[in-house]
Amino acid sequence: MIQKWMKKISFPIVPAVLLLIGFILAATAIYIFASLSEELIEKEPFTFDPVIIHAVRSFSSPGLDRVMLFFTEIGSTLALGILVVAGMLWLGFKRQNLWGMVFFLLTVGGGGILNLLLKNAFQRKRPNADPLVEALGFSFPSGHAMGSMVYYGFLGYLVVRSKRKSLRKAFWTLLFAVAIIGIGISRIYLGVHYPSDIIAGYSAGMVWLLLCIAALEAVYFYKRLR
Repeated sequence: MIQKWMKKISFPIVPAVLLLIGFILAATAIYIFASLSEELIEKEPFTFDPVIIHAVRSFSSPGLDRVMLFFTEIGSTLALGILVVAGMLWLGFKRQNLWGMVFFLLTVGGGGILNLLLKNAFQRKRPNADPLVEALGFSFPSGHAMGSMVYYGFLGYLVVRSKRKSLRKAFWTLLFAVAIIGIGISRIYLGVHYPSDIIAGYSAGMVWLLLCIAALEAVYFYKRLR
């Protein structure tokens, strides 16, 4: 009933709604990142950092250590690099999606470069609260959080855009969301990032991801017009 009614409307209501949602998400992410950056530059203490760190690390156990190590590994540069190559091969040979393959590389690779630029711009030192793993480089924004948002977020976009059944789409979207959240929590649990680093990484990654998706959708729209 609703689908029939929407087909009769000449105005592209679905793309317009999605564009509005994307704009709101991007604006919110920019605001959050800008607020965190301003406080960091002014050397204002993040009062929520120690509270969240204490709450997360209070659940410490050998079993949870292994779970958190797993999550942090699937968000590492090496793991994402391997997964990107696998994803590009799948898009190129299985799906014959050349533009998807190009933008997949641009999204993840560009996100990595952007993260390095931001880290060197703010140069925040990592926490020194007995980390469980070794981590190099600066802390803000979190590379794992930003990389996971960009990589798994783009996979979620591809799944939602595919012709899979709704139940499968929901399953994969939920799985990618769990991966993103789990990776962020693992970095706090392992003692190598402040919660504010994770939030900033998610925010910056969200903005970059939405920009790349918008650019890819513009390419698809132009192709349809031709």
